[in-house]
Amino acid sequence: MRQRFLRGGGAFSRSGLWALGLSGLMAVLGAGCGSHEAAAPAKVAPAPMPTVQASTVVVGEAAVPRFLTLTGSLTAFEDSDVAAGAAGKVLSVHVERGALVKKGDVLVRLDARAASASAAEARAQVELARTQKELAEADCARNDKLFEGGSVSAADHQRMQAQCRNAAAQAAAAEARLSLIENNLADTTIRAPFDGLVAERAVGVGEYVRQDSRVVTLLATDPLRLEITVPEAQATGVQKNQEVEFTLTADPGTVHRSTVTYVGPALRRGTRDLVVEALVPNPGHKLIPGQFATVKLRLGDVALPVVPRTAVRVEGSESRVFVASEGKLEERLVQLGEAVGTTVGVLSGVRPGERVVATASAELRDGVKLQ
Repeated sequence: MRQRFLRGGGAFSRSGLWALGLSGLMAVLGAGCGSHEAAAPAKVAPAPMPTVQASTVVVGEAAVPRFLTLTGSLTAFEDSDVAAGAAGKVLSVHVERGALVKKGDVLVRLDARAASASAAEARAQVELARTQKELAEADCARNDKLFEGGSVSAADHQRMQAQCRNAAAQAAAAEARLSLIENNLADTTIRAPFDGLVAERAVGVGEYVRQDSRVVTLLATDPLRLEITVPEAQATGVQKNQEVEFTLTADPGTVHRSTVTYVGPALRRGTRDLVVEALVPNPGHKLIPGQFATVKLRLGDVALPVVPRTAVRVEGSESRVFVASEGKLEERLVQLGEAVGTTVGVLSGVRPGERVVATASAELRDGVKLQ
């Protein structure tokens, strides 16, 4: 017998319940689809292109200095290891490291007792030789008269002449020996050979030195030499009196200027570069020998496009300008040259006659419409 269910006072079969559920599900799905179709968004109109107000200037053309960037270092004008020049014990040292000395100032004194004694002996020998020379000259004069009168033979006359010459030679030798000993005596007082600064004292009191012993290292620091190394490829472009600008690693904000003073006659074999030097005044001794320098050697002028410095936006290692083209801004990377007053040369990126934004502010973007 078919089973029936009573609901709300009525009777339904199991198949009727399935049919009723299926129709309800279809109704729900249909309602869902209808809601999605109703919620579909309308098409949005494109946003208007952003605009910016900015003044522009014409890219000009001017003669811009052309520099060759090199490396160099400062060296002393004179760098001397002052030798003793005489042998003896050090009695006193009159300078210390960093002392400023003038030419002729006493640096070191040596024990001069032996040299003084030798000098006294040499002076006595000179006096003896001079006396013997005078006596020999007197004898020769008398011998000449006797020879003219026929009282002296030719052999005796020649013998007397030889004795006179020997006496004169002995006197000259004694005087030469005295001069040498007096020089040695003077060398026991060691003096500065030029104006400069003491870089190092190499001896102390009580030490024994020889003639070639170093006693002091002396540097002449005004002026200094700026020694520049020029690669082989650019060596032919360097000449005397060319302008030089350089900065030091210790003070990169200060620009020093000079001119090429000395140019090497040949490339160095080991490094294949040319060494040139510029003299740098250093009256206050503020510049120090050994400092590393970044050098710009001026080679001449070249015609380049120029733009105001304010037209360039520098971000890290990149420089860019904004060119006005067909009512829009075009962002361009540029390679800069040297600055000339308020303008800067441009090696690549723009051409003379184009217009660029005068002030490259932060809101400028590529493609922005220019009012």
